[in-house]
Amino acid sequence: MLSKPLSVQEKINKLVSLYEKDLLKEALIEAKSLANQYPNVSVIYNIYGIINLALGNWDQSVICFSKAIKLNPAYAEAHYNLGIAQDSLERLEEAILSYTKAIELKPNYPKFYEGLIRLLTFYNPEKPNLNPCVIANKLLQTINYSYVSNKQISDDDVVTFFQRCNNIILENINNFNVNETEIFRSNTVDLKCERHFKVFNTFNAIPEYCFGCYKVQIGLRNVMELFKLYFVFDKLNLKNNNPRKCMLEMRPEVSGDYKGYIYCFSLNEANEIQNQLTTILNKKINKNISITVKRGCSEFGIAYPQYKKINQNNGQLMKYNEEWRSKEKFIDDKLAKRDQSKQRVLRNNLPGATVCDILTMSNWLVYAKIMGDLSYKKIIKKIPISPVIEKKVYDLLSKRKKDLSPSPD
Repeated sequence: MLSKPLSVQEKINKLVSLYEKDLLKEALIEAKSLANQYPNVSVIYNIYGIINLALGNWDQSVICFSKAIKLNPAYAEAHYNLGIAQDSLERLEEAILSYTKAIELKPNYPKFYEGLIRLLTFYNPEKPNLNPCVIANKLLQTINYSYVSNKQISDDDVVTFFQRCNNIILENINNFNVNETEIFRSNTVDLKCERHFKVFNTFNAIPEYCFGCYKVQIGLRNVMELFKLYFVFDKLNLKNNNPRKCMLEMRPEVSGDYKGYIYCFSLNEANEIQNQLTTILNKKINKNISITVKRGCSEFGIAYPQYKKINQNNGQLMKYNEEWRSKEKFIDDKLAKRDQSKQRVLRNNLPGATVCDILTMSNWLVYAKIMGDLSYKKIIKKIPISPVIEKKVYDLLSKRKKDLSPSPD
C-alpha cells in the first residue's frame, strides 16, 4: 500500500526539525528543494534564509528573505530576519529600515525592538527615521554629563543625567522593557566566550584560551556607585581599549550585587589596569572601592578552586589539562557546521547614552529596590515596572536563600 504524500505543512515541519537538530547542510538541501517545488510559499523562503544565516551565507540569506517579502510584503518576521542579514553584511542603514519595518508591521513583538536597540548601541543611522527607538537614541546621544578627570562624580551628576535620559525614554518609548542587566563598552576583539562556555558546560573542561584570560573586577556597594562606574567606563582610555562592562550579579552561586569587569589578555596587563583604575576610582568615586585581579570566569574557579589562585611571581598553580584538548576539538567540530569564517563583524560601542543603556539602568533600579538598596531613591522616585526583571531578581533571591539554608541532618 502506497503511503500518503506529505502535505506542504508536513514538509515544512520536517525542514524545521532538521534545522532545530543543527543538521544545517541537510536542511539547506531540503530548503532548496522545497523552494523549487513551491516557489510561491513565502514561509519556505523565510526558513531557507534562516538556514543560510546559521551557515554564515549572508548574501544568500538576503536573497531568500527578499523573496519571502516579495511574496508577502506584510511578513514581519522576514523583514526582521532580512535586517539581521543586512546587519551582518555591514549594510547598516538597510538593516535599520528592515528592523523598523518589522516593528511597524508587528508593534507588540519585543524581539523586533531588541534587534533594533542592539544595533543602535553601535550605530547612529544617517537617514531620517520616524521609529520612536531611533528618535530616542539620537536624542540620548546629545546628552552630555559632567566628567572632569580630577573631580569626583557627585550623586547630583548621576541624578541629573538619568532624569534627562529617562524623560527622553518616557516621551518616546514608554512602557517598553529590555531584559538586559549588563552595559558593555566593547571593542572589535572576539573573546569567543560563548564557545568557551560550550566546552565548559558540556565537559566541565576549562578551555586552554581561558588559562591566559584575566579580568579586573570592581566590587561596588550600591546602585549609585554602579552608575558612577558607568561614567568612568564610558570615558576610560585604555591602551588596548579593553572590553568592559557594568553589571548586576545575577548568578546565584557568585557573591556580590553590583560589579564592573575589564577583560585583559595577560596578568601583567591586568595588574597595570588595576593600578590605573585604582587611581581613577579613588578620585572619581571613593577610596573604598574593591578592585581585584581575577583569572577567567567565576564558574571555572568554583569548579576548580586551584584555577582561581593567582601566582604573581612564577607560573600559575593550575595548568591546562591536555586531556581536555579532545573535548575542545569536539565542540569546534560541531561549531564548524556553521561557517566560522563568516561570523559577524564586531564593532565598537557608541560612547554616551543609548536606549539600551538607559533601559538597562532602569533594570538596575528595579534590582536595587528589591534588594533593599535605598540609594536608588536618590536617582528616581517611581520605579518603572519590569515584570521579567522582577521575576529574575526574586528567583535569584530564592536560590541564594536556598543555598544558605542548612542541610537536613
